[in-house]
Amino acid sequence: MQNDLQNKYELKKEAQGVVEIKHLTTNEVTHKKVRQKVPGKYCAKLIDPITELLLAEIQGESSKAKLKKILLYEPDDSVELKDSGRFSFEYKFRWENEKFVWKKRAFSKDLECKIVQSGEEPNIPIALYQPKNKNVGIVNIMSDNMIRLDIKDRRGLEYVLLMSLLSFLDKSEDDSISKEKNEFILGEESKGALKEELKKLEDKDKKKREKEKKKNEKQTEKAIKELTEEDNSQKLKQEKMDEEYAKKLAEEQKSSLRPPSNYSKQTRPNSFSSSSPSPGVHTPPSSGSNSTTYHDDNTFQSRKQKLAKNKPKEYKGEYGW
Repeated sequence: MQNDLQNKYELKKEAQGVVEIKHLTTNEVTHKKVRQKVPGKYCAKLIDPITELLLAEIQGESSKAKLKKILLYEPDDSVELKDSGRFSFEYKFRWENEKFVWKKRAFSKDLECKIVQSGEEPNIPIALYQPKNKNVGIVNIMSDNMIRLDIKDRRGLEYVLLMSLLSFLDKSEDDSISKEKNEFILGEESKGALKEELKKLEDKDKKKREKEKKKNEKQTEKAIKELTEEDNSQKLKQEKMDEEYAKKLAEEQKSSLRPPSNYSKQTRPNSFSSSSPSPGVHTPPSSGSNSTTYHDDNTFQSRKQKLAKNKPKEYKGEYGW
């Protein structure tokens, strides 16, 4: 568990001003330090070896300056690295309101960075650099202690540790060679000659950042467009399904109200038509019929009177009642 939470890197000098940083666990080159030729100033950059994207840089009047500034990008931030040792090696900086200090171990060339604790609590180690030879060294960054102290931006702190350490190595290299042989120490007379070159480098870095930003924006727009098109497609599909279902439902309702196929349409006879008898009027049957013959009203009245005349008398008994 301890080893999984520690990042060990090999720092190997590839050329003058160029250091390759390789992760020992994955054996992958993760970063590269490139020192810039800037008249009257010290400047070194940490870049991605594949994309050449600028990750961080450190600037100062020289590699020996008492105060240097470390710049971080995406997100942008800055940290001041101060030389606080009078007679010994000591550099301090702050990160997320915590104090950090680089010191050289006693009777050793190892450099160690610790988080300064208040009171009598011991300082907590956060990074250790062990030089192997003139061109190679190993740095161990203890991520477990970062987690223990609840450091939020651990990647940013790792960049600060690497840039500060690399500036110490540049200072050591500048001390070991003469000023005349050091191609990175340029006099004031070189300012005019390299001013244009410096501007080109700055413009190049700016263009790279803008290009990366536009690329990310384009990818975001593409993703949003794809999601919108997919959403519209699903919406149209659902509307079509709803329309087909409504149409089918209407056809089923219409079919349920339709008469059966063997049904013949008939018209209701008009009771008062000329072909139908009027109410209360007897229509004589057609000739040749055996049905009872009906007469008009006069014939009916004479028949009624005749029946009344032939009616037998009512018997009233012996005494007439």
